Amino acid sequence: MKTICLLISSDNILADKIISQETDFDIILRKSVLTAINYTHNTKNKLVVLYDANSETKSALKYIKFLKENLRKDILFYVIAKKKDQIEALFVKGVNDVFTADIEIQNIYLRSKLLDSRLNENNMARLEIDPGNIPLWKRAFDILFSLTAIIVLMPVFILIVSAIRMESKGKVFYASKRVGTGFRIFDFYKFRSMYTDADTRVDSLLGLNQYGLVEKKSNDEFKKLSAENQSSQLIGDDEVILETDYLTNKTSKQGNTFFKMANDPRITKVGRVLRNTSLDELPQLFNILKGQMSVVGNRPLPLYEAEMLTSDKWAKRFLAPAGLTGLWQVTKRGNANSLSPDERKQLDIDYIESFSFKNDLSIIMRTVPALIQHENV
Repeated sequence: MKTICLLISSDNILADKIISQETDFDIILRKSVLTAINYTHNTKNKLVVLYDANSETKSALKYIKFLKENLRKDILFYVIAKKKDQIEALFVKGVNDVFTADIEIQNIYLRSKLLDSRLNENNMARLEIDPGNIPLWKRAFDILFSLTAIIVLMPVFILIVSAIRMESKGKVFYASKRVGTGFRIFDFYKFRSMYTDADTRVDSLLGLNQYGLVEKKSNDEFKKLSAENQSSQLIGDDEVILETDYLTNKTSKQGNTFFKMANDPRITKVGRVLRNTSLDELPQLFNILKGQMSVVGNRPLPLYEAEMLTSDKWAKRFLAPAGLTGLWQVTKRGNANSLSPDERKQLDIDYIESFSFKNDLSIIMRTVPALIQHENV
């Protein structure tokens, strides 16, 4: 029997367009979310769900989350969304891919076969850590560690806050969206180490790229692109790229799509001290206390960087807890032995496959010596 594609759409034109295409799917149409959920729980057939979120406006993400949470767990779940909503929809836990309305249904069929083969190949069910389900001993240790550290280091927190306020205007804490355990998105805290107008200085910094893999543009060309794409600059703690360049580089499968700056002039004097001593990371103790991170795990990634890892063998690294420190942070540190992006990703995979209390303690013990061998980045 063919795999069934359950199409959920209230758009008759789009539905007719999809159903009329030649495909190896058997396509069944449901016009409401509730009737679709009812269907999935009353059939034992192999299912793929394709949900048309284009007809929704502000409620699109809410319906996507509601639908996924109530589907059978064995169902591949795809979304049709407007371009402006695609990245956000992709990071809803359980969404396997996002498409535009002009997608060919047979491409979704081929995508489904590929995902099935990869899940079987990785055999993720053998892993001891269930995404988002941190073992009790690890959670207890995280709470004890973070709460004790916050109390003991409170005088340090006060000194850092005072120094940041004295040097530059703006918020003391910096929060950015990060992807952690099981692709869950959360606010990742740091002490602010850059000037508040850091994003406006981007056009003059391209010549300082440490990665060297992004094609350099002239300042005039970059200013023009920046003016046209102000809302599309993807800016992380240490890297920045226009979304147009990111998508181009991603399509061409380049190894790295970001640029990173040595002696970054966007960093304040206090911020440089904080980074070189890793004191800017201290607010992440609150992330740990809230259960969004663990003391040891894989570093949570910016949204656009994490999106690069959702469709290949590296996606397994998101099964591990998001960590304050981790295996690659204590491995081959220093300018002479810097790790390549692939080496870091492989160490993330190694951590999830060798996860244990003993290994966590070993990483914690190696973290302080690793911090002494800091890099000026």
